[in-house]
Amino acid sequence: MNPTFQQILNNLHAAERELQKYEQKYNLRSDFFYDCFLAGLTEDDGNADLQIWAGYFEAKRDLERRCKELILVQKPFRESFKSLIADGVVAE
Repeated sequence: MNPTFQQILNNLHAAERELQKYEQKYNLRSDFFYDCFLAGLTEDDGNADLQIWAGYFEAKRDLERRCKELILVQKPFRESFKSLIADGVVAE
């Protein structure tokens, strides 16, 4: 069963909240941490936090991609977004 857009969005917000915890704990933005993590510049010394942090970052990226895909293919969303632009609620 495919998750709904709302479920994906809820999961995205949950992942972002978790990322904020790690950013505050380590005083480092998640995107910068992840680049360093992939480059092998983080020495975890058994610190499971870094693996978990990287996992949340990857989950966030995947959820963002899925949100974008759904937005681009959903005609009702595109039509409602166009009306928001026409009404001046959203800038082009």
